[in-house]
Amino acid sequence: MARKNGFTLLELLIVLMIVSTLTIVAIPQIDRLKKAKEETHMLEQLTDDLLYAQAYALTHRQSVVVVFYNAQGRYRMTERYTLGRVLIDRSLPSPWKIELATLQNPLTFLANGNVNKSGTVLLKNGKTTYKLVFLLGKGRFYVQKL
Repeated sequence: MARKNGFTLLELLIVLMIVSTLTIVAIPQIDRLKKAKEETHMLEQLTDDLLYAQAYALTHRQSVVVVFYNAQGRYRMTERYTLGRVLIDRSLPSPWKIELATLQNPLTFLANGNVNKSGTVLLKNGKTTYKLVFLLGKGRFYVQKL
């Protein structure tokens, strides 16, 4: 018997079964990728904000004060002193918390781009912990996963 246009019911059921199986396998992977991307974005945003504070201090020839709010997921950057004009006031995504390890508030980027003190800040999200380290001299800092 010659076949006209279209598919049989059995062929359609097999294709639907394959597609649904692939979808079931792929959904947990997508969720894991989403969480990793959010974590990467948060760290890049924090690094960019700190580099902005340093560049602002250099270009405007005035200090920029950075305050990390301990046990909260928040930091603030202001001109000259703690109550100065707010440059950035940012909150981290919901589960993330900031913990001051050896750094004492406030951290100041001086007019020459250097920091006034060295120290470590911990960024925590359940089992994941990152260490943000500020070095004396040239205003350098880095983020490291623990």
